[in-house]
Amino acid sequence: MQTRRRVAKGERPGGSPFAYGAITIVVATALATSLSHCASRKPEVPPIAAPAPPPAPEPTPSRVSFEATAYSITGTTASGTQTRRGIVAADPALLPLGSRIRVHGARGYSGVYTVADTGRTIDGREIDIYMPDAREAKRFGRRRVEVEVLEYGKK
Repeated sequence: MQTRRRVAKGERPGGSPFAYGAITIVVATALATSLSHCASRKPEVPPIAAPAPPPAPEPTPSRVSFEATAYSITGTTASGTQTRRGIVAADPALLPLGSRIRVHGARGYSGVYTVADTGRTIDGREIDIYMPDAREAKRFGRRRVEVEVLEYGKK
């Protein structure tokens, strides 16, 4: 004859001697101990080095609108050099002698020039491009161009 055993409160059916409540307390105590241990330890965080600042961008030359004409008078320029291809005359208040510029929009005459002359009638945003042939200079006429300063001369 089998005897039935009465299951105590908190005891697992099947006769396990461990009570549910005791297991819960042991687990909760272990968890609380490990959490308090973790909370008391400061996390090891490596110091963050400040990133190097990005390199400064290269200054981009801007284009400015100028009125361009041509001249073909040979002789000595205001800077003391002889007139030749690659020379322009400009207002020294805007483009000092010795400045290097790039002219855009002058069709076959676009390119890099050196400011070596001042011209008598040049005032403000005007340039005169030297051309060795008078007919070529007349054919050029008067044009709206864009000037990009590559390097300023000494004032």
